[in-house]
Amino acid sequence: MLVFQPEGKRIKAVEGKTILDLAKALGVQIRSICGGHGTCGKCRVIIRDGRENLSQPSENELRFLSKEELDEGFRLACQAIILRGREIIVEIPPESGLSRQRLLLKGVERSIALKPAVRRITIRLKEPTLTDQKSDVDRLLDAIESKVGFRPTISYEALRNIPRVLREGEWVITAILWMDREVIAVYPGVRDKPPYGVAVDIGTTKLALYLLDLDDGRVLASASTMNPQISYGEDVISRILYIMKSEDNLERLHNVVVGAVNELIDEVCSKVGIKPSDIHDMTAVGNTAMHHIFLNVTPKYVSLSPYPAVLRSSVDVRAKDVGVKMNRGAYIHVLPTVAGFVGADAIADIIATGLHEMEDHAMLIDIGTNTEIALGNKDQITVCSCASGPAFEGAHITHGMRAATGAIERIWINPETLDVTYKTIGDVKPSGLCGSAVIDAVAEMLRTGIIGLNGSFNSDVDTPRLRRREGAPYKEFVIAWGDETATGKDIVVTQNDIREIQLAKAAVYTGISILMRHMNLKPLDVKRIFMAGAFGNYIDPQSARMIGMYPDVPLNRVKFVGNTAGSGARMALLSTDVRALAESLSERVEYVELGVDPDFQDEFVKAIHLPHREIERFPTLMRIIGK
Repeated sequence: MLVFQPEGKRIKAVEGKTILDLAKALGVQIRSICGGHGTCGKCRVIIRDGRENLSQPSENELRFLSKEELDEGFRLACQAIILRGREIIVEIPPESGLSRQRLLLKGVERSIALKPAVRRITIRLKEPTLTDQKSDVDRLLDAIESKVGFRPTISYEALRNIPRVLREGEWVITAILWMDREVIAVYPGVRDKPPYGVAVDIGTTKLALYLLDLDDGRVLASASTMNPQISYGEDVISRILYIMKSEDNLERLHNVVVGAVNELIDEVCSKVGIKPSDIHDMTAVGNTAMHHIFLNVTPKYVSLSPYPAVLRSSVDVRAKDVGVKMNRGAYIHVLPTVAGFVGADAIADIIATGLHEMEDHAMLIDIGTNTEIALGNKDQITVCSCASGPAFEGAHITHGMRAATGAIERIWINPETLDVTYKTIGDVKPSGLCGSAVIDAVAEMLRTGIIGLNGSFNSDVDTPRLRRREGAPYKEFVIAWGDETATGKDIVVTQNDIREIQLAKAAVYTGISILMRHMNLKPLDVKRIFMAGAFGNYIDPQSARMIGMYPDVPLNRVKFVGNTAGSGARMALLSTDVRALAESLSERVEYVELGVDPDFQDEFVKAIHLPHREIERFPTLMRIIGK
């Protein structure tokens, strides 16, 4: 028997399976950024009893775990294989659990004229007689054509209900029309309930879902949750690699995300007092990989050169065919993608911010494992995707974690004493550092001279917080001492952590730089920078500019716009004109493949410096740090 503490959940210890395999089967969530390949070192667990029933530590475990930790019983859950089906007690320490992440639902949204894809009409029909034996369906469709001027088709689900509905309603019927082309549902009599719709943003990390009244456009309820696919890998590439292992794995990832969407639908319906069958329309956005998995289409080739998407254009699919719990005749409209690594969420971002209508040039940055950047105005828009990696989300950082309760989210360093002040999410004892805090830490260490422009620690700095890392040739800086933390261990930023942030921010800056050169623009030509997404909403713009994540522009030009992917999805739910706009934008937007740009490598290497090797690009920073 395998027992997981502190939850106390139990499952049969199956020989040949890893602890992570059985945790997934039981629904116990353990951080696994690399998807179980043993390359991230984040799925640390403590074996409290039954060590003898497990395999010996692997080479990956010897790399990530010190001798002292191994002696204490630490193992990597993805590497510890069960040899004997006897009792094994596993403790999941706080830093390895997936506590509820702070999720962002709100985003900038522009007003639009209501023109939803579904509408209801109420019709009184003539009863059949011996001299008028017209079929029920023809009777209904004739009446609709007479009232609205067109003759729709009828869905199979509605067809099956028509005989009962006509007679229960005494030949008064309310029909729900989709795109004025198809009757998708019928109800007896006059139906007072409006048609409802849901919009969903399927992010790599989180899902956000919104329930709307399609008669007046109001958001009636919203809900969010972590994307349960995280258990199979915390980034897109890890999940694609998981899918490539077995034909069954695509179905598994599809089912878990659809299951989570259905749970959110149940939640918002419960808040409003309706049933899922009352929902007659849905829009969905996500990056290209999430888009494909939601549709149960393989994203395999998105990860292989030349990285093509299976589908670019928008698509309408039956909710029941995807497995989403709505009215059985309802459709889901999935917005179009742009390229393999620029998805429907980027199109939604552009629509929500109105970048495509602006006279002046503006930039949109949606920072994540893959950072999407859009640059342009009403005349031209270019986009690219930067492989910024998961460092901004706390991965590959020694004490990194997602933005969950206990994560340090802001850091300040006193320039005189070099003492550290920090703020945690939830105002509890710290368990680690989320991405915004790591950016703060690097920016503050640069500002106070703890590190130099190349990112290396300054050997002249005299503070007990800067020390040699035990068993390693490099130094680390202590953010929080062990007696302050939830784990009892010091929380530090190491030289390797700084390098990870340098590489990540260099990828973003390089993408921006190449897009600006492609459009023959200088930094001050960009009149607005939109920071989108949860991460972009919480970072300090001054810290981000300090390390050179984006060009040296006045901070009053930087605007945080929140979850604009969700906003764009809602706008598309409320208007078929917005859906048509999304389609035209996906054709019009110019995608720039950074890897084939001849200056990519040179620009990237220069951008690794803080803020940049050519520091004259950052005159504001030169004044701050006295260069």
